[in-house]
Amino acid sequence: MAGTTGVHDVGGMSVDAAIDVASGHKKYQLWELQTHCLVTLLSKRGLLTVDELRRGVEGLPAPANEAMSYYERWAASVAVISMERGTIQQRDLDHYLGVSVEEPLARFGKGDFVRVRLENAAVRTRKPHLRTPGYIFGLVGVIERECVGMADNPEGHAFRQELPRQPLYRVTFQQGHVWEGYTGSNLDTIDVEVYQAWLEPATKEQLQTQQQGKDHAHTHTHATAAQHGHGQQHGDPQSVDHGDHTHEGRSVVEQNAIDLEGEDDVERSRLTEALIKVFQDKSIISAEQLRQAVEDLDGRGEKRLGPKLVAKAWTDPAFKAKLLRNAGDAAEELGIQSSNFAPNPKAADPEADQKKQVPNLTGTIFTAVENTDKVHNLIVCTLCSCYPLAVLGMSPAWYKSRSYRSRAVRDPRGVLKDFGTEIAPDVAVRVHDSTADMRYMVLPQRPAGTEGWSEAQLQDLVTRDSMIGVTFAKPAK
Repeated sequence: MAGTTGVHDVGGMSVDAAIDVASGHKKYQLWELQTHCLVTLLSKRGLLTVDELRRGVEGLPAPANEAMSYYERWAASVAVISMERGTIQQRDLDHYLGVSVEEPLARFGKGDFVRVRLENAAVRTRKPHLRTPGYIFGLVGVIERECVGMADNPEGHAFRQELPRQPLYRVTFQQGHVWEGYTGSNLDTIDVEVYQAWLEPATKEQLQTQQQGKDHAHTHTHATAAQHGHGQQHGDPQSVDHGDHTHEGRSVVEQNAIDLEGEDDVERSRLTEALIKVFQDKSIISAEQLRQAVEDLDGRGEKRLGPKLVAKAWTDPAFKAKLLRNAGDAAEELGIQSSNFAPNPKAADPEADQKKQVPNLTGTIFTAVENTDKVHNLIVCTLCSCYPLAVLGMSPAWYKSRSYRSRAVRDPRGVLKDFGTEIAPDVAVRVHDSTADMRYMVLPQRPAGTEGWSEAQLQDLVTRDSMIGVTFAKPAK
């Protein structure tokens, strides 16, 4: 089994799903572009770094990480880091998310049937501090006595947030309902203290069905809960049926999230919309700044800057040599900004740089790799989805998928076959994993029969996928 540093680190994991090539044609929704631009604008103001964004995504609870789409994770990370920095407050977001700040009334009484909500019932932006034990998630129980009182909410206190106090109850569960294979008496029970926010109404019939095992919402023990969705980071468990809900295998859940890229989902855009309003209220990002950023981002792919570089390299040997030696300088020669984000606000001291043998890096490093008769290059990012956006525009949905990111490093020839690309055995396949600050572009081989063609004609043969390395350039017609 491949090593892993977290739920985001999928390189080499055993995923046999084919690449959804058609997803490369999906269009991004406005809220997804806005989320991307929020990151860019906050970065330019020194209020967010790329590594903070990554840490926020990696720190998401496993259920949330698996259920969220790509840009939902970004929005959640922006929210977490912005609150950590003190840029915004939780109450600012709650206002626009419609979260009530009023203390709830006690809604349950002695003898009421209740069900404990699932851990992922409310998607969270960070690992929570929970005082509801996992072994009762999804189970139906009975309120043992009247509300014991209004208690401070520990989920808020753990992060120094003032959340409304919650009614606290004692809930009785049958031991045989909690533990699979329990060998004690069917009269045995366990009482657990549960906050009202974690309870929802249930019925006697649901309790009876649970007892019969037909609607058992929790057939696994606490010890094995991590094996199917509660923090699992290794392997790829199969779907687990809990009667009234199903835990999908991790690959299925994440692929479903990738499938939602470009889908207009009101619920998925709520956090981004709330963040926008908060940043505007605080005069951090204006509506016009965001509009301009979205317009620029949305139009990058249409500028076809990558094909311009490739066609120039095909026709100008000196430029090709420069592109392969220092792609950033070659791009600048054609007026192309190749770094994905602005230089660090804390610019390095030029005099100090001259004393060093290597330069201080202030942005992403654009790098070109050449396909030849002996080598075929393939680009991937196994840790997230690093991509030369400044040159190629927005990445295709499949590039961010778990299947592509895991298989490209382990089975690159198989991945290429998914795109209809066959590489001869005597040609080496060289995979480039963009795990840090380098952003790669493949310089595809020039198609035969294009001698004497103009750069404009050659540009039409260069596709985005050929510059990622999953296909060849188009053949001459």
